[in-house]
Amino acid sequence: MTPLTKNSAIPLLFLCKVLIIGLFTPVFAQNETQKTVYVNDNSVENIIKYNARDSIYSDLKSKKIHLYGDAKFESEEMKMSAGYILIDLEKEEITARYALDKEGNKVELPSFTDGTENVVCETIRYNLKTKKGYMEELATKQDEFYFQMGIAKRQPNEEIHLRQGKITTCNLEEPHYHFQLKKGVVIPNQRIVAGPMNLWVAGLPTPFGLPFAILPTNQKTRKSGLLFPEMVPISQYGFGFQNLGYYIPINDNFQTSVYANLYSRGSWGLRNDLDYAKRYGFSGRISAGFQQFRAGFPSDTKQNKITISWTHRKEPKSNPYWNFSSNVNFISDNNSKNNLDPLNTQYFNNSFNSDINLNRLFPGKPITTGMKISMRQNSVAKDIALTSPIFNVNVTRIFPFKRLFKVTDKEWKKTLERVGISYNMEAQNRSRFADSLLTQGDFGGMGQQFMNGISQSATLQTSFGLFKNTIKINPSAGYGNKINFQQINKSYDAVSNKTVVDTLAKIGMAHEFNLSVTASTVVYSYYQVVGKNKPKLRHLLTPTVGYRYVPLLNPLTTALVGPNQTQVIYSQYEKSIYSVGNTAAASFLTFGINNTLELKFKSEKDTVTGFKKVRLIDQFSITGDYNFKKDSMRLSNINLNMRVSPRDFLNFVATGTFSPYAYDSTGKSLAAYAITAQQGLGRMMNVSFTTSLLIAPKKDRKKIEESVGAFNNEKWNNDFNYYALHPERAIYFDIPWKMNLSHVYTISANTNKTVSNPDSYIFIQTLVVNGDISFTKRWNLSGNMNVNVQTGKVTNLNIALNRNLHCWALSFYWIPLGGNKSFLLSIRNTSSIFRDAKFDIRKPPSFL
Repeated sequence: MTPLTKNSAIPLLFLCKVLIIGLFTPVFAQNETQKTVYVNDNSVENIIKYNARDSIYSDLKSKKIHLYGDAKFESEEMKMSAGYILIDLEKEEITARYALDKEGNKVELPSFTDGTENVVCETIRYNLKTKKGYMEELATKQDEFYFQMGIAKRQPNEEIHLRQGKITTCNLEEPHYHFQLKKGVVIPNQRIVAGPMNLWVAGLPTPFGLPFAILPTNQKTRKSGLLFPEMVPISQYGFGFQNLGYYIPINDNFQTSVYANLYSRGSWGLRNDLDYAKRYGFSGRISAGFQQFRAGFPSDTKQNKITISWTHRKEPKSNPYWNFSSNVNFISDNNSKNNLDPLNTQYFNNSFNSDINLNRLFPGKPITTGMKISMRQNSVAKDIALTSPIFNVNVTRIFPFKRLFKVTDKEWKKTLERVGISYNMEAQNRSRFADSLLTQGDFGGMGQQFMNGISQSATLQTSFGLFKNTIKINPSAGYGNKINFQQINKSYDAVSNKTVVDTLAKIGMAHEFNLSVTASTVVYSYYQVVGKNKPKLRHLLTPTVGYRYVPLLNPLTTALVGPNQTQVIYSQYEKSIYSVGNTAAASFLTFGINNTLELKFKSEKDTVTGFKKVRLIDQFSITGDYNFKKDSMRLSNINLNMRVSPRDFLNFVATGTFSPYAYDSTGKSLAAYAITAQQGLGRMMNVSFTTSLLIAPKKDRKKIEESVGAFNNEKWNNDFNYYALHPERAIYFDIPWKMNLSHVYTISANTNKTVSNPDSYIFIQTLVVNGDISFTKRWNLSGNMNVNVQTGKVTNLNIALNRNLHCWALSFYWIPLGGNKSFLLSIRNTSSIFRDAKFDIRKPPSFL
């Protein structure tokens, strides 16, 4: 260990100390040797340490110290390690080089660290006074760049000037690709400036290169620059370039990118993406695009399209009481099929939703308020629903009698304490209009379609138990008030012989009320089963019975229409913004039974309880109701649901509807019960069986389950979010294979039998198969297929072939069937720095 202190010259103390070292210390030590020398010299200001594994030799005449074997030299600012280090006290230089092992291989290469900079080379000579260094065969890393340099000089300002170098993002000693540099300058944590550079792949030069390059390595120091386009050689628009862009960093809070799409047949588009963020405040992106489609000769028609998207997210900690968010996805022509982007991710979308939300919480109070503007576009219905705005006030359940009584064990007082009241209010202004009004710019026509109103509701409920809480009783009462500013009136026009529906700007108020009570209990049953591990079968039965009463408060209106003056019954609010209930009295008796079945047996693997539980049936429920106010068919259909998940890779769900009524020869239900018509207890109206099976090794199934958390920690694009919801469909190169099978079998009663369709039941089967296989460490084949089992036809098929090239990735996507037939061949760099350096060949789907 060598502390060095500052003075004007090397004193006698240093020479004496070195002499003592030379007389009393062996020249070649077998164990790691440490030395302490006190030197007073104005060229050295910091305390340094040095040691070696094999030996330390001090040459007094030449004032040199030799360190052999795992040699280390360290000061407060700089560290160096190598197989051999020479300390020249007279020249104030440190020289280091590699060592050779028994086979003659180079080992213990010199490693130099100065601050945040670290380099590895074969030889290095460093001057402690001038801070200059000379290196040969240098290897270093800057951000995600890896450098290999033939000859390099380190300057006092830490810049590295190099000749005959290599730059790559591949971390292998022999990279798969690199850019060959004739000369360059590395400014640590800022930028890399290089002269002529040529691309080499697999050790062979290519004709691609650049006359010069400036590569920023500090993410905080952003520079404007060109974004590489994607080539589209085949499309219905001709040959083209996609996403030719320019990046502009505005400041620490804003950055923007401008993209252009150009095609040989005249179609073109522009898009601007503006990203903004404030630390601990909010973040978001606004994207606005314009596209013009040209049909070409001979029609030469033009079609314009405007797209706007805006996502905004507020950090919860910035203000816990206010929250503002937006998710806007607007398309001017309400058509997702036409898009200049060959890989159109919204091709199958039929609806586009846009929402802007503002919410307010009141601390210490059960009140929340909010305001929302929303738009719903539907490309199938060709209409747009615009709500501008919705205002709501919500009061969560409060217990006004909770503090009325002291602590008591009387049940009626506890019931009164549990009385809860909740309140909700909503006011909105909404319009639904044809999308042609938007394309024509008919804003007056849109405004005429607006409706508005106010809806309020309040609920009063409590709970109590009977027979020592064996039976739970839950009574409740609900009141609603709806105010609509539009009503309708139906009349008959004799001239046109049509029923006329007039919309009146008239305020109307309607009241709604209902009473309900439910009673439920839980019955546990245990059955001893014969077996070695003494298994027990537990049956959990949960019956529920309820009653609901709805009085007649809003009788329907009658009108005489048609040439025969036929009476029509309608509600004057049926086209208002809020539909009105209580138009008919109802008295319901509801009933339901839920079952759960599990097996419990002794298991030595469970060291906590000594028992293992296996769920045989997760849920088996039967529900229905009986309406006392109906004239006929008072008993509803019986609904059945069952879910079984015997293993983590297998899931089975069955749903069905049973009708207790008779039916005629055409399959239509009659008012009489089936048992009275000698048709048994009834018939199944529909049954659906869904089976899902994940086939994969057990350890890999666990890995897929663990990946859910990793996906949810990221905020990437829509494709990435899809795999967060379906991690089993993502591609894992470290999982050898996996497959998902989903079978849906639906049986429906034919209620409209004809000569051409005489079957009593209609059968539909669909098989969905998706999975992937990694047949080598780098190759992965995946696919998804939908099969109609009855016809044997494949309704949809897509295949993907992926090749992990370590620092590059190759992907081929092919959709040979369906309306979106297309393929994509993509070669891209896996480094985030070169994410725009990719080569795509696409054949987009045709929508014309």
